[in-house]
Amino acid sequence: MKFSTLLIAVITFLSFTTSQAQETDLKMDRLVEKVRNAQKKVNDADALIFSADSLIEEGERIAKQAEADLKVLAQERRDIERDFFNAKKPIEKQFRSKDKEEVKQAKIDLREVESENKSAMRGWDSRYRILVKEYDSGNKLAAKGKANQKKAKARKKDYEKMLKAAEKNLAEAEKGN
Repeated sequence: MKFSTLLIAVITFLSFTTSQAQETDLKMDRLVEKVRNAQKKVNDADALIFSADSLIEEGERIAKQAEADLKVLAQERRDIERDFFNAKKPIEKQFRSKDKEEVKQAKIDLREVESENKSAMRGWDSRYRILVKEYDSGNKLAAKGKANQKKAKARKKDYEKMLKAAEKNLAEAEKGN
């Protein structure tokens, strides 16, 4: 009887200490998992920041290129206007002539020059609109990247706080063991 009571007491004690050890191991595993999850979230936030930086760089590059192309296009417009003025000048002199045939020919020549100028300006205008859209899209892309970067940095800050807290809890739990 004494032996069986002693045996039951020993078994109870061992099972109690074993269950406490298992409970402690589970708690440590959960804390380690929290640290891993927090670290993963910090890494994900870093990836978002990198992605946002890429968007900003690409948007600024596109806008800068479009701006340079717009400057070239502005020079082209000045050239078109100068060519039109230079082509129109001798025709206007023909209008002052007293010869009706010469005036009639001047009107035909003027229409032709104006038609050429109109088509050149249409081509210029379409290229201008395309470049303005490109410039705007570059700026929008950069703005989107900046907004994403701001959000990602805020998230990273929060996740770093979570990581610190999880690491602190893990360190305290390890000290307790």
